Amino acid sequence: MLAINCMEEGTMVIDWNPEKYKTKAGAAKGLYKALCKWAKNVGMKPEIEVCIYTPEQTEARGYGKFWCVAFEAGPWEWAVHVSLQMPRCKWGYCEPYYRFDLHFTD
Repeated sequence: MLAINCMEEGTMVIDWNPEKYKTKAGAAKGLYKALCKWAKNVGMKPEIEVCIYTPEQTEARGYGKFWCVAFEAGPWEWAVHVSLQMPRCKWGYCEPYYRFDLHFTD
């Protein structure tokens, strides 16, 4: 479980442990599933609120080549808070893009 302190938005608790994954792909897919579950639990429609992009998709969109998980309807600056609170992992680390996209890099 990862408790993300989103300041004025409160704490967002998701079932995701970034240290348990061996690859960026695994970590991104795990976060995507955890955010979908969280979104559904708070009454959102995860199929339209949460997105995952492969390195090829992000490169085609002009952002570089890396995994990306986006949750624009999530708590304010959730991706910033995740990047500041998570440990460095074997697969690398995450950086926010804007405030609602999390990029998996090394």
